This record gives sequence, structure tokens and C-alpha cells, in this order.
Amino acid sequence: MNRAIHAVGAIALAAAGAGMVVAATAGLAGGTAGQAGGTAEGLVTQTSSDASAFVGSLLAAFAATGLGYTAAKETRYALRTDGFRVTRTDLGNATAVAAGAPLTYLLSVRAGVGPVVASALVGLCAYLLSETYGAPAYCGSFVGMATPAADADLGAVAAAGVAAGVVFVVAKRAFNGFGGKLGTTAFVGCLSVAAVGGLAPGAGSVPSPTVAAGLVVAAALAAVVTFLISVRLGHGPVVASAVVGLAAGILCPPLFDAGDAVAAVAFCASFAGMATAERIPGPGAMLLAGGTAGVAFVGAAPYFVGFGGKLGTIAFAACLVTTGVLSLGRLLAPAGIDAVTG
Repeated sequence: MNRAIHAVGAIALAAAGAGMVVAATAGLAGGTAGQAGGTAEGLVTQTSSDASAFVGSLLAAFAATGLGYTAAKETRYALRTDGFRVTRTDLGNATAVAAGAPLTYLLSVRAGVGPVVASALVGLCAYLLSETYGAPAYCGSFVGMATPAADADLGAVAAAGVAAGVVFVVAKRAFNGFGGKLGTTAFVGCLSVAAVGGLAPGAGSVPSPTVAAGLVVAAALAAVVTFLISVRLGHGPVVASAVVGLAAGILCPPLFDAGDAVAAVAFCASFAGMATAERIPGPGAMLLAGGTAGVAFVGAAPYFVGFGGKLGTIAFAACLVTTGVLSLGRLLAPAGIDAVTG
């Protein structure tokens, strides 16, 4: 019976990832329709819109297939693991998650450094102080990225941190090695508090096509850079992601017109770059995962605004989709997959 708890954790994370894919698809579809509605090109515009909708539907079906395949496989694995029990390490991990959330919120909102820089700082410092609890503290920092746009206050963030700590322990055997798992854990914690009225999403909109294209490119590059720092240079996923996030959070806002969005999407993609080589097998595949995260970031822009863990959930969904697509590709065309894996 206790084995089912592992499956509950896996299902919670998979459901969050699937929900983000739905949100991203809805946002992209709505953005395309809105752009088409604002033109006066008549039949040509309508035809182009229909073609875009058709392509979008195909891509959504493709993404859903990849994500569903990976999620089902991982959930089945979770059900086959040993019975669930809580250890001292689990209690320490949950405490680190819970502590990281309000600390990050205070840095972000009260000290005014912003969510990206605050989370990156907390993650990097926590890892340097304790490698054992660096990852769970980083998870908590994603909860602390919640903003007043979602009616977040210190109490709500602290409660979400506690909820995320529980999810961290419950899902400890699920989706290990996938980028974005920590952020998805944080997101589920925030959703738990939102369910009882502690948080409410703000409003947002899909970026313009020009900005969106730049965000997708930034995401693809950030994911690969993170992966190289983590795997190829051996600094590990927490340090790699935190360094990329810190650099993006400091440098991008003054350099680009949409600097805050560029920093956010780079940080988002850095979570995809935290994946192990066993999950995302090389820079080529990571480029695909990062680009997918960028597209999802653009589409999900109107949804879950101000929720902590949103960026990580986008990255998690992108990694699940990429892994699923690569796995299905190996089954259907084993010889052709090498070109994608780098």
C-alpha cells in the first residue's frame, strides 16, 4: 500500500506538467487568433490562421504524446519501487524546502532584488553551505519566486513552502534526473495554497511574435549552457542553473527592451538544463528541450502569473516532451535519432 504514495507523487508532478502544456497550447492558440483578428487581409489572413491552427494542433498532439509516454513510464516505475517511508534525510529536505521559500520571497519582494536574482542567490548560497540540502533549498526558492501579482504575501509563501516540502518527500522516487522537477514540486505547493484561497493568479498576455522569437532563442541557448556547465564541466545542476540565472537576472534587464522576460525565460530554460545526461542525452537534445521550454514559456505567459514554480514546471514539461519524443523516435527510427542527441 505504501508504494502507492510514490505513485501519488509522480501523478501530482505529471499532472502539473500536463496542465502547463494545456495552458501553453491555449495561450499560443489565443495569441494566433488575436493576431489574425487584428489584420485586414481577408481570406489570405483567414487561410494563414487556419494553417497556423492546424500546425499548432499537430504540435500539441505531438507534445501530449511525448509527455504522456514519459509520464506513464515514470509513474509505472514509481509503483514498482520499495515501500514509502520517511527518513531523517527526508525531514531535513522538507525543512530546507520550507526555509528556502520565505527567505527568497523576502529577498525578492522586501529587498527588491527580483525573483530571478533572489532564487539564484538562495540556491547558490545554499549549495555552497550544504551540498546535501542545496537542491531542496533551491526547490524552496522557487516557491519564494511568487509575487504580489498572485496576491502572495509572506504567510502564503511560507505555507506553500511547507506544502512543497511534503511534495518533495512524497515524490522523492519520481522523475529523478528530469530538469524542472524541483520547480514543479514548488508549483504543486503553490497550487495547494491557491486551492484554499491563499494565492490567485494575476493577468498576463502572450508576447509579440518578434519578442517571442527572441525568447525561444534565449531559452535554447540558456538550456545548453546550463547543461554544459553542469555535465560537461562537472559543476552539478544546482550551481549551473543558479549561475545562469544570476547572470541573466543581473545582465538582461539593462541590456534588452524585454530584459525581465529574457531573464525569466533564461532562468526557466536553465531548469531544463539541470537534467542528467541519462534523461537528456546531449547538447543537441538539450537544445530541443530548451527551445520547447521557450515556446511553452511564450504560450503560458497569460496563465499562473505570479505563481512560484511556474518556470520550473514549464521546463519540466519540456523535458518530459523531449524525452518522450526521443524515446518514441528510437522505437520508430533507431538509426535516425543520433542526429538529435548531440
